[in-house]
Amino acid sequence: MFNPADEISSINFGSIIGGALNAVVNAQRESADTTVNFVRRVGFKPGNINAQTGQEVGVGDPICVSFTYDKEVSPSQTQTSRKISVEIVKGGTGYDPKKEVIFSIDGNAINDVKYEIKDGGLKSVTMDTVPSEDYIKDGAKIIAFQEGGKDGNKTAELKLSVKEIETAVPAEYQKMQIEVPILTMMPIPFIKIENADLEFNVKINSVSNSSSYDKSGSDVKSSSSFGYKGWGFNASTSLNASFSNQKSTSSSEEVKKDYSLNIKIHAVQDDMPSGMSRILDILEESIITKTIPSNSDETTVDNSAVEK
Repeated sequence: MFNPADEISSINFGSIIGGALNAVVNAQRESADTTVNFVRRVGFKPGNINAQTGQEVGVGDPICVSFTYDKEVSPSQTQTSRKISVEIVKGGTGYDPKKEVIFSIDGNAINDVKYEIKDGGLKSVTMDTVPSEDYIKDGAKIIAFQEGGKDGNKTAELKLSVKEIETAVPAEYQKMQIEVPILTMMPIPFIKIENADLEFNVKINSVSNSSSYDKSGSDVKSSSSFGYKGWGFNASTSLNASFSNQKSTSSSEEVKKDYSLNIKIHAVQDDMPSGMSRILDILEESIITKTIPSNSDETTVDNSAVEK
């Protein structure tokens, strides 16, 4: 006889649910192994080999990406300069070659002026430096005089010529080489299973069929016969008997069980462990930028100049 309680109690829930949970735990463990192998193989060179066991011990140096680039040390710019020339309109007379000639514009003395006196007059006047004062203007009148001299202080006529010249200065570049640990350039997989939902359903269907057939009956016939023949007399008697009984019984019972197990897993990128975060901080501190001599075409670097 079908008993639902017995059917349900016969199901091994421990194996079904426990097996699913074990699969989740094993998946998390394999994910952790994958992360460890990723960090070891991608981020570091192979470690030393133990001569006795032949196994790798620890890890080697970090794997770094090294490349060169041009660093701008001075941007391109436009410089404005002034070109100054002095035109002698009249050379004047009475200048003593042994005395200093003083040049001024509107009472402002001009220094670093070279001049030549010939036959008592100014023959050439040049300026070694370019003054930036506001009174240095195009067309300004220059007065040349000597101490203690009265005849020569106004006889020379000089005219200042100033031209603005713009010069484009190209940018200056320094070839640099940088080494960056590769682990700091890519995401490290830290996958964790945030939640796992188990849904286990059991469906039991029981079908029972039963049928019976019973038939019985009897049929009795009797007759007797006795024969005698005589004058005008004929008599006979006969006896027959029959009996029948039929019975048929059938029964069937069918139990169907349907099982379904649904597992919903939500995996996310886990936070970086504090130890791994500390390792990445150390690797970031090891990033260095070195200058490469401009007169060298090789990849050698100047270790005396290092930027961090």
